[in-house]
Amino acid sequence: MVNDLEYLRGQKILLKSDLCADIKKYLRMLNLCDWPSLDELNGMAIKRSGAMYNANGMSIRFVDQSNRPQTFEDGFEQRTFLLGEVPVRQKNWHDLLNALTWFLFPNSKAALNARHFAVLKNNFSNSRTPEGDALTIFDEDGMIVISQSSTLTDLLVNFEWIELFSKRREMVVKHMSFFIFGHGLLEKTMKPYVGMTGKALILNDTELNLKRKSDISVLDVDLVLSQVIPQKHNFLSGRSLSPLPILGIPGWWAGNEDPSFYENKSYFRKKRK
Repeated sequence: MVNDLEYLRGQKILLKSDLCADIKKYLRMLNLCDWPSLDELNGMAIKRSGAMYNANGMSIRFVDQSNRPQTFEDGFEQRTFLLGEVPVRQKNWHDLLNALTWFLFPNSKAALNARHFAVLKNNFSNSRTPEGDALTIFDEDGMIVISQSSTLTDLLVNFEWIELFSKRREMVVKHMSFFIFGHGLLEKTMKPYVGMTGKALILNDTELNLKRKSDISVLDVDLVLSQVIPQKHNFLSGRSLSPLPILGIPGWWAGNEDPSFYENKSYFRKKRK
């Protein structure tokens, strides 16, 4: 929980950051002086272009998360799936950024919630499952990479960071797009540090049917991602997501303009055999 002064500081940090460009549209819609209320968030949900619905066709509403769940149906994912209610702790950056991610990726968040619910409903042992872990990891620290080059994709999944981000820097700028999905990762951008790593789902441009990188919008990504998430061969375990040191992405961090930045082997690690 944060006070209003910390809210103002946090908002200024996010609006100046190069790490979270897409979320800024909705940050600017928030009250700049006071911590946003649930009514304000729900008003934004109504006014945004394109309503937000869960997988059951219910309108998404942000509600207070004040009490611990007493039944299965009271759980976080369950409430969202069964009632369209997204619990939000007031004066909490983590939950506010989750709400703003709903504005950015409404279809994908609904698809992810539906799959979360199915995993929880079918998990009779109540123990964590590899599929549930993968969904949670993506929800918290997920990245989406749109690649128009199989060569660059191979370099990324094989952790060839110097070759990818330094030697082929211009190719990356021209042929790859990066989007933060995880609201936990967004929260980390408020205090960026060498070591920040997202967990990337890599999509080929053929899935988007776009000829130029400049054509790719968050809306495009949301629609495609919402079709990818329900596919059972995806998100079977956390290993299906590729680690991505996000401070290495060209244009996202001033320090990576120096090629020596990528020589930090504790951050840009080699892939384990």
